[in-house]
Order: sequence, then structure tokens, then C-alpha cells
Amino acid sequence: MKVAVMGYGHYGRALGSLLEHNGVEFTPVDVDLPLKHEVEILIQVVPTQSIRQAFETNTKFFNPDMVVINAAKGIEQSSHELPHQIIEELGYKNYYCLMGPSFATEIIDQQPTLVSLGYANDKQAKVVVEMLQTSYFRVQGSADYQSLELAAAMKNVYAILCGYAEGLGFKGNTRAKLITLALQEVVKLAAAMGQSVDVLAAGVVGDLVLTCSSTESRNFRFGQNLATMTQQEAFDAVGSTVEGFHTSQSIQALAKEHKAELPLATLTQRIIDKGAEGHRHFQDYVQSI
Repeated sequence: MKVAVMGYGHYGRALGSLLEHNGVEFTPVDVDLPLKHEVEILIQVVPTQSIRQAFETNTKFFNPDMVVINAAKGIEQSSHELPHQIIEELGYKNYYCLMGPSFATEIIDQQPTLVSLGYANDKQAKVVVEMLQTSYFRVQGSADYQSLELAAAMKNVYAILCGYAEGLGFKGNTRAKLITLALQEVVKLAAAMGQSVDVLAAGVVGDLVLTCSSTESRNFRFGQNLATMTQQEAFDAVGSTVEGFHTSQSIQALAKEHKAELPLATLTQRIIDKGAEGHRHFQDYVQSI
């Protein structure tokens, strides 16, 4: 079984540590670690905006029957497509996604973790679970792979807003309110797109709660920074990719396309655009609903 992890950054290394724990040999693939052989199972951790390029670069080592396990969360800015749509367009149908509350450092530290494995069909699900599951990293299957990826992308947007609330001095009650309303909007947009949402899945509610509550989340920290900084200053303070920034624009486009009203997501976009000048928009909103 020829396994590769493509996108060997922090999270790629964390998933690699699970494979090592289970005695699974794999090839790390990155800019400085190119592929040299065909792949039967690919764990895809390249950021969503770079998926197409990464697949095209390594296409001679891939085949249409290859198992693809996507762990990237986000929406492609140019097309407003989710990872499963991008990868299926490229001709790979044996598709799975690994979504859930799982900071890379905590996986490596072997903190107890629960995630969701989404799939179009479960033909290879047992093999995938056996590769990744350990005593501290548990994997639960879900047929709602499309909405798992949508929820995983949207939670980064709402994490920005929850971080902003924290930066303004709002406490746990307000954050819980925002998380509750955020979950409702995830379900609303998914329904408008013809998808069902398993709200009990770790990849939905667990991921939303964790990302919207922790300073380990770059999106949460970006939101905190926006409460007192300009947009550029907030980016500079985080110092790395803020997935929710681009995702927020795509969510607005999807909401318009599918005629779904998402006031919380719209508020987040205003906050991103206005930075510290968006205080009034936020305060008016949280007091009116």
C-alpha cells in the first residue's frame, strides 16, 4: 500500500504522526519533498487555494482509482468550490474528508481527539480508519461529507467574529450565543444547497466550538486583533494564513447564489472590511437578536 501525505506543514506532520504510530509507511510530499512513485492512498493537506496546482504538479503519480483523504478546510476563492468539488472535477471519485476539532500540536501531544470521516461511499472507510485511528485519536464515519466540508469552512468565518467579540470584552454568554446562531446558519446554507447536516458530528459542532473559543485558532486571533487594529495590522500580528478571510467572501457569494440569508456571516464580512471601525455594527447586532 503506497501512502503519501501531500502538504507536509504542521497539520500534515500531525497526521503523519498518526500513521507512524500505526506503523504505516508513507511519503511526505511538499515543495522540497516531491513524489517519486505512484500513490494508492493520498492524504491531502494542501490549503484549499492551492489544491488544483498541487494535483497538477503530481498528476503523473496519481490515478483515478486512488483513495483521496482531504483534510483541508476552506473554499476556493476563484470558483467558490469546496475541496470535494475541486478534487472530483479533477477526476478522483474515491473521496473521503477528515474534518473535526483537532489542533496539530494537540494531536502530536496525543491529546484525546474525536473527528469525523466523511465519504461519498464507505467502500474504503475501514481501511482509512485503521490507518489513522489510535487510542487517543478517534474517527467516526459520516455520509454527509459535503456538509462536513461546508461546516468546516464556515466555522473559520464565525471564529473571526467570536474573536472580535472577545477583543471587545464580551464574555462567554455572548460567545455561546454567536456559536448557536452560527450553527443555525451552517444548517440554513447547507439546506439551501440541498445538503443535510449531522449536527451531532464532531466535524460540525465540535469543530465550530473549538475554533470559536481558542486563541490557538488563527482565525480567532485575527478577530481579536481586528477589535483594536486595522485589517493589515491584524494580519501582520497573526503572521500566517487566515483561512476565514477568503472564505468569508465565498460564503457571501454562495448565500447570494442559493438565496440564503446569513446575517451573522454578513456581519463578519463587515467587521473584516472595517476592522476596529466595525464596533457599532457588532454591538447593534448582538443587542438586536
